[in-house]
Amino acid sequence: MSMNPHRVTSCIPRRSWSAAAAAARCVHQPGPAFHSAAAAAANFKFNPSTSAPPLRTTIVLQAALPNTFTTQPHRNLHITTAKMSTAPDASAAQQLIEKSKFLAANRAVTEHLSPTYRHIGIGSGSTVIHVVDVISKLGTTITGPMTFYPTGDQSRDLIQAAGFRLGYLSDLSPGHALDVCFDGADEVDPALNLIKGGGACLLQEKLVATAARKFVCVADSRKISNHLGTQWKKGIPIEVFPMAVPQVLGELERLGRLSAQVRSGLPGKAGACVTDNGLRIVDAVFKPLLTELPEGKQEGEEGVWTVDGLARRLIEIPGVAEHGLFYGKSGLEVESGGAQKPVAAYFGMEDGSVMVQTLENGLVKA
Repeated sequence: MSMNPHRVTSCIPRRSWSAAAAAARCVHQPGPAFHSAAAAAANFKFNPSTSAPPLRTTIVLQAALPNTFTTQPHRNLHITTAKMSTAPDASAAQQLIEKSKFLAANRAVTEHLSPTYRHIGIGSGSTVIHVVDVISKLGTTITGPMTFYPTGDQSRDLIQAAGFRLGYLSDLSPGHALDVCFDGADEVDPALNLIKGGGACLLQEKLVATAARKFVCVADSRKISNHLGTQWKKGIPIEVFPMAVPQVLGELERLGRLSAQVRSGLPGKAGACVTDNGLRIVDAVFKPLLTELPEGKQEGEEGVWTVDGLARRLIEIPGVAEHGLFYGKSGLEVESGGAQKPVAAYFGMEDGSVMVQTLENGLVKA
């Protein structure tokens, strides 16, 4: 794959540098959002009457190495992006997918964010970037009284870059719930069970989701699946205390896993992936998970599990802090919070349309 780098240069004041850096960290892959962040920084006009003195800093954003940037003293801020050489039809297809993801986010926010809500959970992933964008367009009259609760560093940066009030679950009074949580998923089955944790934020994502009266999932069409483990082939993410990793790997083998490995931190970091909580991620591949066992079969027999059965068994392993299976009840069944499954999932489709999945209606066109 050929790379055609180009460079734009601009003076950026200190507070704008922070926003630009935050935007850079939020982008997982090169694409429209990445280049928009670069363009926004490059087009900034320094006004001495309203802006702080320019910060002499160089930031290099690398499309080939997402989530990384370097700084060094310099007069100007240089943003270097790498423009991928792709066929026109592939580029058009990607733009259509991004448009559909935005439309899915817009539909989800329109249908599930009431102006009366005050506590909003914000998840992680590329589609959630569109969710925050849609919410920010509502204006401060609506968003001003709201507090937004992140699931990790990426969503915290998104919240701050949008100018929203930042809160944490520890700030909530006992017995109080979030009004709604918007988050993505790595895979969604017909029963709205999810695999999450591809971005290594699964523990905090589950804490925020279960703290909300309703959890709304926003994703793209690649996440739709008949059985968990058929589309997302990297395994179920399991957040593990470092000292317990060998024992957890041994127990996973006894449970019939097909493979299991400690996630690497590459390309951004040598060694193991370290979560926001200082823990490790073990990705365990099992046979595709069922919603019901065949007659006469028992959980785990010949490595066959239901979503609920494996989820309950994994959390029982000593040293496991949490796993990426979101299962059980939805917010429609647990109105006070505590549910892991979404009340609805909104998917941006490859043709630019939006599909909505609920337990009542299944997967239908929006």
